Amino acid sequence: MLPSQGAIELKHEGRSKGAWLSQECFAVVPSRRGHQTRAALASHHHIALYVTEDALRKVDARMGSLQEFYRRADKPILIQRSAALRALQDLAMRKDLGTYGGSALRLDIASALLVQCISDVMTGLAMPDAARHDHGAALVADLKSYIANHADRSLPLDEMGQRFGISRRHLTRLFREKSGVSIGAYQQGARLKQAKTLLTGTDLSIGEIALRVGFESGGALARTMRRTTGRSPSEIRTPKAR
Repeated sequence: MLPSQGAIELKHEGRSKGAWLSQECFAVVPSRRGHQTRAALASHHHIALYVTEDALRKVDARMGSLQEFYRRADKPILIQRSAALRALQDLAMRKDLGTYGGSALRLDIASALLVQCISDVMTGLAMPDAARHDHGAALVADLKSYIANHADRSLPLDEMGQRFGISRRHLTRLFREKSGVSIGAYQQGARLKQAKTLLTGTDLSIGEIALRVGFESGGALARTMRRTTGRSPSEIRTPKAR
């Protein structure tokens, strides 16, 4: 079970309370364990992969032993989602893959998504405490992901509240309570983080980078960077030699 938008509560046999899943993690439930899900919001998307034993045997034959997967997935488990799994899930959710070869491409993406899920289960970080996270924590995790993915946009609080199904007042209070910062401060941090990545990993001009991450100009980006980090974009791009 991989949420893409909105928090999902997962309940299964053997646990009286459900676990709220956000985009930070995904859940694996053995086929023999009954379970049910409930979406927190009217607007939500998730991917559910139902895998047969025959399919797992084929993966085992092609990729290598799944002994560790079977050991860890013997009971319901929540796993921290890797960057690779996020990328594949985003591809699987796209609606613009085209008509030529689209069905074959989707099948290949689904296969890759399954293999990455198995890999994450075998080598990733289990999240035993995630089962005790409340709805608010899961909702804020989704808000953080949404803000980071739309850091270059203006995000009116009323629009976000409508999207996530809560009032503007509750949205701002809950976000500060769970994250320790305001929504505006978090968005600025996300913009600066993306700007640093582009400064050190590309040859784009400072002005182009500023526009890509949501600043009105290179000067606005430079002023914010100096104020928050003490360094200019040029200094971040070309660190001083020691």
